[in-house]
Amino acid sequence: MKKNRIFLSILIFSLLAAGFLLIYEPVDAGVPHQSSFNTPTPNAEGQIIYTVREGDTCFSIYLLFQNQIPIEEIIALNGLDSECTINTSQQLVLATVEPYTATPEGPQPTATLGQPTPTPFDGNAQVCVALYEDLDGNQKRSETEFYLEGGVVSINNRAGSFSETLETVGGDPELVDTVCFEDVPEGDYNLSMGIPEGYVPTTSLNIAIEVNAGDTIVIDFAAQPGSTVIESDEEIESGGRSPLFLAVGILLLAGGAALAFFFIRSRMKS
Repeated sequence: MKKNRIFLSILIFSLLAAGFLLIYEPVDAGVPHQSSFNTPTPNAEGQIIYTVREGDTCFSIYLLFQNQIPIEEIIALNGLDSECTINTSQQLVLATVEPYTATPEGPQPTATLGQPTPTPFDGNAQVCVALYEDLDGNQKRSETEFYLEGGVVSINNRAGSFSETLETVGGDPELVDTVCFEDVPEGDYNLSMGIPEGYVPTTSLNIAIEVNAGDTIVIDFAAQPGSTVIESDEEIESGGRSPLFLAVGILLLAGGAALAFFFIRSRMKS
C-alpha cells in the first residue's frame, strides 16, 4: 500500500512538472524569433555583411537566408574552423557582389544624357529618376520589370543652395513617365534614393552627378523583394511557443491535478 502511494505521488509530480515545462519553456530557444528580416545591403566593397546575434549558429544563419548561403561558403569566406564556430557581434561576410563604380561600363544606376537643346534654358537642367523592380537582380531593366512606387528620391547640391524631394511612381514604363526635377541649376549634386519597405537595393542608392545647363539626365535605381521570416499568428499570440505543446502541457497539468485530488481524497477516507 505504501509503495502504491509513493508511485502515485511520483506520477502526479511528473505530470505537473511536464505540463509546466511544456507551457512555459520556449520552443527553439537557440534560434531567436523575429517578425521580419531584410537582407543586408552590400557595402562599398560589394560585401554582404551579417553581424552575429546572441544565439546564432551557422545553421540558423543558413535558414535565415532561406538556404541560399551554404554553411561551407560561410566557413570559406570567413576563415572559420570546420565546426563553423562564431561569436556574438562577429561580422561575417556572406557573399561578395560587384561593387558600384561611377564609370560608364559599371553597373546601374546609370546616368544617360538626352539630346541637349540647341541653347541652354536659363542655365538650368532636368534630372529624371526611375526606380524599377529588379526581379532577376542583374541591374538591367527588362520588359517584364516595372517601375516601383513609394520610393523617395532627393537631390542636393554640394553648396547647399538647392534641395528637392520627389516620390517615385509605379507601373508599366511604356505607360508611366519617370519623375523629374525641373529647373536644376548647374553644379555638382548628390542624388539619393530611399526604397519602399520590403525591398532591398540591387544598385547603389547614392550617386554623384554633374549638371550642366541644357542637360536632361536620366537615372535608374533598382530594388528587389527582400527575404523575410514571418512568425505565424499562433506563435505571436503564444509568445513564440508551439500551440500543440501548449495544449499538451495544459492537459498534463489537468491530469496531474485530477490525480492529486483523488489521491488526497482517498487518503482522507482511509
